[in-house]
Amino acid sequence: MFMQQYLEQYLNSISWRPQSIAERQYIEKIKHALAEQQRKFYVRILNPLNLSPLSVTFWFPVIPSLAIGVSVTNLGEVDIYIRQAMDPTFANIFSAFIILEFHVPSPLALLILASCLGLYLTGKINKLLETLKKELLTEQEERLQALGEEELDFLSTQACLDLEGKILETIAEEKHRSIIEALNPFKLAPISMSIFFPVFKDHTAIGVVFHDLDYLAIAVLQALEPNDKMYSIFRFIHAQVPFSLTLLVMFLAIHLFLSDEINKIEQGAREEVINEVKGSSQQMKKNY
Repeated sequence: MFMQQYLEQYLNSISWRPQSIAERQYIEKIKHALAEQQRKFYVRILNPLNLSPLSVTFWFPVIPSLAIGVSVTNLGEVDIYIRQAMDPTFANIFSAFIILEFHVPSPLALLILASCLGLYLTGKINKLLETLKKELLTEQEERLQALGEEELDFLSTQACLDLEGKILETIAEEKHRSIIEALNPFKLAPISMSIFFPVFKDHTAIGVVFHDLDYLAIAVLQALEPNDKMYSIFRFIHAQVPFSLTLLVMFLAIHLFLSDEINKIEQGAREEVINEVKGSSQQMKKNY
């Protein structure tokens, strides 16, 4: 706006006299520069990558009301959070604090993102299988209890014993597995994953919280201080959705995040090349 006002004042000051060739060239250069600035401004506003997620965060359990988060902010920064539930009986409002910030190489940040994502998906699939096994165990126990004396009379003694033995053997195996469940390594898997999209700079964001492969929530992330080290998280929508929809939303958000980071790396490399070319050309002019 300042350059445009300056150009208008300059044109008004020389409008009463004929313009020289040098003045016309100068005005054309200014108009071209203004048009280029406006083009870059609208391109920056209309860039679809502005809707890319701010971060991808994985929450690891400590106790039921406390969790540690590993957040990949970009492919060069990884933050560690502590999240505390404000009310353990109503786990929808949380406070989160950044306790550590690491500047890491891009391959390491990508490795952390892929490892946490793989651990999260593996843990949720294992949880789904365990639920199916428990349902099967309950069904077999009900079948065993349903076998009354009248039904057993129609079966031979050996067939009844074989059937009862198989059911008891299956129940015993499942109970043995439940005993060693405390040593299950999948208990260290992330309990949820959060992907937040910007609303107002980095201070306010709205995101999707993935609890299970069939359950997600919508949450708001609000910074509580200008330095963006302390946040509040409020979940206000919970939904039971199909597996396919959860995976679709999850991978689309992650791919959008990675696309934005790759675009930033490409833009940075392009600017470095342009600066090197400008610097070398200026050095050649000075030498000559």
